[in-house]
Amino acid sequence: MPGKYWIHCFLLFISVATVKGQTPTTATSTPSWLPKERVKTDTSQAKPKTGIAALISGFDSAIGGSVPGVGPQSKSISSLFNETIPDLGLRATAYKNQKAEKKRKKALAKLAKVEYEGIPMQAISVKHGSGDRATVEMFHVLKEYKPMNPYVRIANIRWYDTKVKRLSSSIIKNKERSLLLHGPYKKFSGENLIEEGYYYMGTRHGRWVKYDTKYNLIDKSIWDKGFPAESHIAYYDSAHTQIKEVVPIMFGTTEGEYLQFYKEGQLKAIGKYDHGEKVGRWIEYYQFRRQRKQEIQYPKTAWDEDFEPFIIREWDDKGKLTYDSSTDPRASADVEEEEN
Repeated sequence: MPGKYWIHCFLLFISVATVKGQTPTTATSTPSWLPKERVKTDTSQAKPKTGIAALISGFDSAIGGSVPGVGPQSKSISSLFNETIPDLGLRATAYKNQKAEKKRKKALAKLAKVEYEGIPMQAISVKHGSGDRATVEMFHVLKEYKPMNPYVRIANIRWYDTKVKRLSSSIIKNKERSLLLHGPYKKFSGENLIEEGYYYMGTRHGRWVKYDTKYNLIDKSIWDKGFPAESHIAYYDSAHTQIKEVVPIMFGTTEGEYLQFYKEGQLKAIGKYDHGEKVGRWIEYYQFRRQRKQEIQYPKTAWDEDFEPFIIREWDDKGKLTYDSSTDPRASADVEEEEN
């Protein structure tokens, strides 16, 4: 009985193995309820490369290199062609612009030697004294006579006398030999620069500085065609050609010479400010013939707070003196006497 059992099992095993070896392997069909698989197409094979792309693809080998702190890296030739290449056209334009700017600055520097504020000028120098204590003034003047600004006081205008070769601030009597200072100005004491600035049509203009013999700055001021640059200037007309009043402002403080004019341009009043306070002798004028009307005395310095202003002299419109207290010891020197 046991022998038959084992024979039966052996025959069954052989029949099963035979059936499995003869059964053909078939692909299982996808059920209809599953989504169909889409096969991606290779676009690189669909369209062949042409031009430089085909040339590069033929020898597109890797280019290797190493970067300090990063390690070896490699790039293909085609990837290098895809990177951004600097625009050489923009660089060329920038270079041309720089060259043009240098040329322009060079032309301006050359022009600055013969012109100032667009007006032709010429260089002149005068010397006073001799030896180490000689004073030398190097300046520029107009090439021909030009009228002065009528609103700037004569004492504040400088001109050069071509005959006597001397600088002056007096009234011009001979126009043919009188040239207004215009352009850079420098003053030397020996070899030391002690003052420098600019003139515009005979008047101070721009930054002016003074130095001691060791080139230490001792004074600085900024001007605008004869008036402190920060001055408050009032006009009679909208075109700003008829000055009514000039309130001098220097570095934010009322400082310097105050001027008031009639509409026709005649001087109406003149005086000085010191640290925002009226000081010295103030003078009022009638409109015609530069005839004085009144003189008022203010303290000599801004620190004299106890001083009471008083009238020194008065005149009527015909020029007759009607009041005089000029002998008062508190009276300061006359403005016009100081000019002379």
